Amino acid sequence: MKVLHGISLEVLKGEVVCIIGPNGAGKTTLLRTISGLNRPSAGTIRFRDEDVTGRKPFQMARSGLGHCPEGRRVFQLSVEENLITGYVPGRGKSFAELRDHVYALFPILGERRHQSAGRLSGGQQQMVAIGRALMGNPELLLLDEPSLGLAPLIIHQIFEIVLKLAESGVSIILVEQNIDLSFEVADYVYALEHGSLQCSGPAEKMKADPRIKHIYLPELEAGH
Repeated sequence: MKVLHGISLEVLKGEVVCIIGPNGAGKTTLLRTISGLNRPSAGTIRFRDEDVTGRKPFQMARSGLGHCPEGRRVFQLSVEENLITGYVPGRGKSFAELRDHVYALFPILGERRHQSAGRLSGGQQQMVAIGRALMGNPELLLLDEPSLGLAPLIIHQIFEIVLKLAESGVSIILVEQNIDLSFEVADYVYALEHGSLQCSGPAEKMKADPRIKHIYLPELEAGH
């Protein structure tokens, strides 16, 4: 069964690209396909001008791609052990350098490095999941619903980190249900519905695009 149909997107260095759309639109499937967890039945995936279609997740990680999945999925290990599982040797930085970078971004993780990640709050677990993805020193970071189930203050902190990473040159593809947040941080937005690209453009223009209202709030257009 095909979930995605004719999707075409581009991400530039240091750019935040948001993928928006209702539940079941294919957003998570798109990220899983980019990172090699799903194999596309057609089309091409190019990363740094190289055809990487069909590569396995560990090969994509070695190429410089990090994936933070929906639902955090931390291991029942300590915070630091979770970071160890994400380390990718040969990416230009040592484990210690990358670990210290993560702790600088998320100081609470440094304080709780020896605690079980499974016993942390939801927000702290999300920090662990993002930190683990950063341990591969990625050039492209995929973030799937990082705000899901988190308190507003924690969401704000995490999205500040997203912007900081982009400013440092990391390219980011962000799947996010929170539309207001998406348009706050995005440089470019792609809107999916039923596995197909409905519209795309710079975030400032897309925010006012009536097609966004049609995708997210069809009941308003129906007069309800």
